Amino acid sequence: MPSGYTESRLSVLFETKVTSAFFVKKRLLSPIAVSDALSSSSFFLQLAQPDWASELFDGIPDTVYFVKDSIGRYLSVNETLVRRLGLSHKSDLVGKTAQELFPSPLGEDFTKQDLDLLAGGPEISNQLELHLYPSGESGWCLTWKHVLRNQDGEAIGLAGISRDLATSSNEAQDLENIATVTTYIRDHLASPLTLGELSVATNLSPFQIGQRIKRLYNLTPRQYITRSRIEAACHLLTQTQTPLSEIALACGFSDQSAFTRQFKRSVGIPPRSYREQ
Repeated sequence: MPSGYTESRLSVLFETKVTSAFFVKKRLLSPIAVSDALSSSSFFLQLAQPDWASELFDGIPDTVYFVKDSIGRYLSVNETLVRRLGLSHKSDLVGKTAQELFPSPLGEDFTKQDLDLLAGGPEISNQLELHLYPSGESGWCLTWKHVLRNQDGEAIGLAGISRDLATSSNEAQDLENIATVTTYIRDHLASPLTLGELSVATNLSPFQIGQRIKRLYNLTPRQYITRSRIEAACHLLTQTQTPLSEIALACGFSDQSAFTRQFKRSVGIPPRSYREQ
């Protein structure tokens, strides 16, 4: 996130807050807003229990909550995650990585995902995942992960949630199909990503793809693809020095001009300004 800007990205349950163009327009903080921000910091420093969020999420049984340190070890979790791992106490998870707690190969995948994020990879938002637990439970969920930084801007950990999607056996198959589609999109942003291409890659008809993405994300396939491209571009702009022309091509835009137009339409400012701020 560029210094001096704010962006509303998550609600209480980390739901993405977006405009019709997918992003809330950023604005420079006024002196009053800066003063308010400092007051907020002072407020949180006064809390007797800094880990208040774990208790808050204890009351939400369909949502897993966690905070991890800079090497992916759990620091804080809610009771939902404790139960699903078949453990008795939150302390049973503290100091361990997902690789030590989840069945293989899922645990290894989660730990790699954490370390990639902490190393500067793109944040995870609204990502469809299948979770498996030692208790034998399994289920589909939407996951968000957000890097936590110290006052010097260094990544010192991450926080996240995974929210269950209630499904029947037929719906579970639909979600597996959608996971295939969204993974293909994330891995092939530089491609045209037409419905025909997605259909061939996933063995779903264009109608099925559109219907399932709309049901889950309330977006058309084209809107979902645009959102994915803009999110990837935001990451490259803030975390790398890659030239704008290369970012444009890497994210699937025909050229830098097309990229700039879509980025400004979605975010509210041109990509160069986003990077400089």
